[in-house]
Amino acid sequence: MLRLKLIVCIVVLLFFLLFLLSMMKLSITIFFQHAQGNNEWKFTFQTLFGMIRYTIHIPLVKIETEPPGVAIAHQETIKNISKGTVKRSKYTPKEIINNFQKMKEFAKHVVRLNEIIKKFLGHISITKFEWQTKIGTGDAATTGMIVGLGWSLKYNLLAFFSKYMKLKTSPFFMITPSFHEAVSETKFVCMIHFRIGHAMLAGIRIVKYWRGNRLSKIRTFVTNHANESY
Repeated sequence: MLRLKLIVCIVVLLFFLLFLLSMMKLSITIFFQHAQGNNEWKFTFQTLFGMIRYTIHIPLVKIETEPPGVAIAHQETIKNISKGTVKRSKYTPKEIINNFQKMKEFAKHVVRLNEIIKKFLGHISITKFEWQTKIGTGDAATTGMIVGLGWSLKYNLLAFFSKYMKLKTSPFFMITPSFHEAVSETKFVCMIHFRIGHAMLAGIRIVKYWRGNRLSKIRTFVTNHANESY
C-alpha cells in the first residue's frame, strides 16, 4: 500500500513538473551581422525569467575555395555555468547537399507537416525586429536598383512573418545607399517568444503524423541519419 502511494505521488509530481515546463516561455534572440566579408551569428535562448540562458555564438562563417567548402567556428555558453571553447568545422558542398536531402526526406515522412508548422508559428510572438543595411557598388544606377530590390525583399519577409506569426512590435528597417564606394554590410536582430508546451505539442503531432505512425520506424530513421553524420 505504501509503495502504491509512493508511485502515485511520483506520477503526480511528474505531471505537475511537465505542466510547469509546458507553461514556461522560451525567448530566442537571433542576431546576424555581415561586415567586411565576414558573417557572424548568435542565437540566445532564455527561459525562467532569464535565469537560464544558453547561447550559441558563430563568429565565423566563411566560404573557402581551396578545398571548396564552408568553414564555421562556434562556441556554446550556459549562463553562470560554463563557457565552451571555440570549435571549428568545415562542410564540403557534398555534405551540405546531403543535409538538404535529409531534410527533404524528413519532410516526406511527416503527413501534414506544413499544417503542423503553421499551427506552431501561430503561437510565436515577435517582440523585436530590426534590420539595417548599407550597400553600394560604386555606381549610382546599379546601387539604386539594388536598394530597391533590398526594400522589396525586406517588406516581403515582413509580410510573411506578419501572416504566420504575431507581430507585437513596430519593425525597424533601414537601407543606406553608398553611391561612391562598393560596400556590403547588414545587421539583423529578431526576438521571438513562445511557450515550451506549444513546441512539445508540435513534436507530438510530428510523431502522430509520421508515415506508418510507428515509434520504431522513427527511431530507425533518426539512428540511421545520426550514424551517417559521424
